[in-house]
Amino acid sequence: MKAASRTHRMLVALAVIVALLALGNPGLDDFAAYARNKLEDAPGAVGFLAGLLPGLTRSYVLSNTRRSNFGLFSIYRIDPGDPRSVPVLGIAWHFLPLGRSLSQPSPPPRGSEPREGSSGV
Repeated sequence: MKAASRTHRMLVALAVIVALLALGNPGLDDFAAYARNKLEDAPGAVGFLAGLLPGLTRSYVLSNTRRSNFGLFSIYRIDPGDPRSVPVLGIAWHFLPLGRSLSQPSPPPRGSEPREGSSGV
C-alpha cells in the first residue's frame, strides 16, 4: 500500500511540475520585451537606437523571430538565417541564451584580423 501511495504522490508532483512549466512557457510578446531590454543594454549604436526607438525594436524582433514551441519550453531565434543568431531558451517565465549573450557585440568575421607577421596595412 505504501509503494502505491508514494507512486501516486510522485505522479501528482510530476503533473504539477509539467503544468507549471506549460503555464510558464513565455510567448512571443514576452520574448520581444526581453530582447528589446537586452538590445537597449547593448553597447554603442545598437543600444542607443534600441533605447531611442523601442516600438521599432519590438516590431523588428516580432517580425524576425522564429519560435519553436515545445509546450513546456520554447526556443527563440532572431533572424534564424544568420549563422551568428543565438538561440534563446524560454522556460518557466525566464529566458536563457544558449550561447553568446544578446547584449554582447558580435565577434569579428573570420579572416578580418591581420595575420601574424603582416603589418595589417
